[in-house]
Amino acid sequence: MDWVTLSPFIVFCPRNRINVLLRYTLFFFLFFIFGLSMSGLDAQPLPDEQQNEEITTPPTQNPSSNEFSPLSPSPGPALSNPSSTGSTPPNIPILAPVIVTSQEELPEEENVVETNMETNVLGTPMKVIDIPRTVQVVTRQELNTINAQTVNDLAAFTPGVVPSQQTGSPMGEPMIRGLPGTVFRNGILVGFSQSGQYGPLMNMMAYDNLDVVTGPVSIVYGPQELAGGFANELTKQPYFDKFRGNASYTLGMYDTNFWNIDIGGPILKDKLAYRFDYFGQDGYAPYNYYDGAYLQRQCFYLDLGAKPYENLSIDFNTELDINHFNTVAGLNRPTSALINDGLYQTGTWIGWYGPPGVFHPGIGTAPPGAGYAVSWGPLVTISPRTNLFANPEDDDQQAYYVAQLITSLRINDNLSLVNNTLFEYYSALIDQAIPSDFWGILPSGYNFDDRLELRFVFDQPINEKEGSQAAKGQDQPPAFSFHHSIDTGIEFRYFSDTEYAGVWHQPVNIWNLTQPLGYNAFTPLVSFAQATSPLFANPYLTDIPVPGYPGAFFNVFNYLSTADTFYELSPFYQHQINFTDKWSLMVGARMNSYFIQASPPQGTPAILSAAAPSFGLPPYTSTSMNIVQPEITISPSYKPFPWMNTYFTFFYGQTTLLSQFGSFAPEFPSAYYHQNNFLYEVGTKFNLLHDKLFLGLSGYYQTGFIPAQVIPGGPVATTEVAIKGAQLMGNYQPNKNFWLNFGYAFIVGQELWQGLPIGPLALQPYSSAVARQLGLPVDPLVNEPPLNYPFIGFPTNYGNLMATYKFDSGLGISLWALAESGDFIFYTYSTRIPSWYTLNARIFYTSKRWEASLYLYNITDEHYWFAGAPGFSAARNFNYDYIVPQLPFWIQGSLSIFF
Repeated sequence: MDWVTLSPFIVFCPRNRINVLLRYTLFFFLFFIFGLSMSGLDAQPLPDEQQNEEITTPPTQNPSSNEFSPLSPSPGPALSNPSSTGSTPPNIPILAPVIVTSQEELPEEENVVETNMETNVLGTPMKVIDIPRTVQVVTRQELNTINAQTVNDLAAFTPGVVPSQQTGSPMGEPMIRGLPGTVFRNGILVGFSQSGQYGPLMNMMAYDNLDVVTGPVSIVYGPQELAGGFANELTKQPYFDKFRGNASYTLGMYDTNFWNIDIGGPILKDKLAYRFDYFGQDGYAPYNYYDGAYLQRQCFYLDLGAKPYENLSIDFNTELDINHFNTVAGLNRPTSALINDGLYQTGTWIGWYGPPGVFHPGIGTAPPGAGYAVSWGPLVTISPRTNLFANPEDDDQQAYYVAQLITSLRINDNLSLVNNTLFEYYSALIDQAIPSDFWGILPSGYNFDDRLELRFVFDQPINEKEGSQAAKGQDQPPAFSFHHSIDTGIEFRYFSDTEYAGVWHQPVNIWNLTQPLGYNAFTPLVSFAQATSPLFANPYLTDIPVPGYPGAFFNVFNYLSTADTFYELSPFYQHQINFTDKWSLMVGARMNSYFIQASPPQGTPAILSAAAPSFGLPPYTSTSMNIVQPEITISPSYKPFPWMNTYFTFFYGQTTLLSQFGSFAPEFPSAYYHQNNFLYEVGTKFNLLHDKLFLGLSGYYQTGFIPAQVIPGGPVATTEVAIKGAQLMGNYQPNKNFWLNFGYAFIVGQELWQGLPIGPLALQPYSSAVARQLGLPVDPLVNEPPLNYPFIGFPTNYGNLMATYKFDSGLGISLWALAESGDFIFYTYSTRIPSWYTLNARIFYTSKRWEASLYLYNITDEHYWFAGAPGFSAARNFNYDYIVPQLPFWIQGSLSIFF
């Protein structure tokens, strides 16, 4: 039996989705009836100025230009009213005047067609249709439509974003075009992430909009790591006109429970205003559905905006997030029988192997390349709610504070200065000791970033007639001018932290999840004496206690642990030239200079480095590096019609390998700071049906480097990848009642290991079904051959569709669907997750003072899975140890009060 709590009611219901649905529906139906009785079903009339608004432009002509929009009837001859030109000729009937009522202009917060939306994702604000990249503006209205809470929710809006898991690691960044998506806050980098994981959870309630851009990070913003795109958080802005706000409460199945208060208003009329948002959470179905998983959050956001002078604006925002949760790791021992039939391979751990294949009964830690022995049992059904991290020992904690000051000074109509300053503090604890022997600890990290921009626009006259020539009547070509837009400046960054990550032995497949995992469900730790014995012969395999964190351990020379401080100084220059109304060119360059001091983290025994050369390993000591990384971009655009823009973008830049929390480790060689990244993209954007339909098409090819899991002391921690694909996106909104978003992405990625001394590391290079059939050890921790491998755990095809219709009465419905093609979970390309789709809905009623929403997810109760980790993640080597069944049908409801 399940208990479903609907405050102030408590309803007892069996585990029956239809019963649950009916009870939730009844609850919200009562709210709906109450709303109708209070506000009535009569539609609100349009304001008088909109009812009387008329235009004389022919219906096929775009009022904003002299061009005709496609997908419209051809214009016919204009009809004149004879009474307006004098007396009426006899026997000629008088035609009534043709009156065309214009479509009412939608408020900005209700518009989803992004053609003419302005965004500054490339620096200087530009209309989306003119930006030579694929851009998706996710509005607050769209975020509310699905009640977005996590980075995976962004997949509902843009096809470049694909939902994924990370073997239980917290996800702070979305996955875009098969690669991590770097996150920015009002144009400044949010630090402390690597491969989309480990960074602070996004607080969706703090944003007015989210701009999602595909391709490498722009010249003005600057890089972090190889990225398939980036997401720019546009935080909530203060209200200068009047006080307003809203309060909402959401509850639902599987202990979903969260609330939000958002208020703001003027402090000094037209001069100073504020915005405050508080978000609290004590349960969320995508966590709490799984055994032992939970999500608790307390997030506080404040924005103060000042306009002391007409040409000066100052915005200060700050946020404090306290997150406490236990993540979802799903099931181990993924096989085709588990994926297709829900049958789990049982078996008990009975011993471990040492070289050369010597069996040791009982509990022990096997050296790399050896593995563990399991006495296999039968296939049995298992609950999809089973979670590897169900033990109370497992725990994740985050404390994140950020403050940002943005000052904009308009010197004159052509020149402005913008200074953007951000400070971050971050502390994180990842405790996944049972059963995976993993800890990730950041006691404290500090990031300071300041960018000063000079934005300059001017026109350069070409072939302008001189006075004497004009007086003589000499023939001259027609005068015209080039329009220039320049964004140049310099960025300074300071970063300092200490990071601990380990341990290297994580044999998840030794555990039988049909039996509870106790506090002793882990492999024994490895001491220095054991690590330097002939069995292991590698001092860097020593498990070292983390200072100040009893019971936590780490390793060094794993390209993750570090104590690092670096400075970054980056001048940049970006120039947009509009030669004519049709031709334009954007060029840009940036030079990132890093001054890095990386050391072994506190607590690292010096004896490890001293002993390493005797085992043929390099020493582990502090390093000091001065690095220069260039970036350039060139983007010509051709606009044959005002409603069509075609562009080509070339980008070259260098990125670097990152430690666990986005810094640099002392073992990084110079080559890991100079990883070449290329992008070639061509695209076309369309503005159709008088600004009601926006379409974007693009194709691209991108290369770069991604991290690879490595045994401590291992030689290869990164590999080159090549990704190609095509993307379609669009949105359509004919009126205030209906809007539609849709998209499709085709993505093919490949890891390029050929020519390297080793291939990708595999915790287990075959499925547990094969291990049972052939009597092979589990989790031997070996390297695959150095070949080129198509991305694993990643779909080739992805599509999304979202539609909303809202009646004038306030009643509305939203539907959205996601679909993915199947994918192979590992380099054997034999175990495959089938294609899947989900259909979701929101039924809502909105009045002037309140709104009630009922959300229905996975309406068709589709059974589908996510691989342990996607193709770009270093954790992909665990994909024969982790797999996550996704949620069945579930619902939640929300009530909002406006004031």
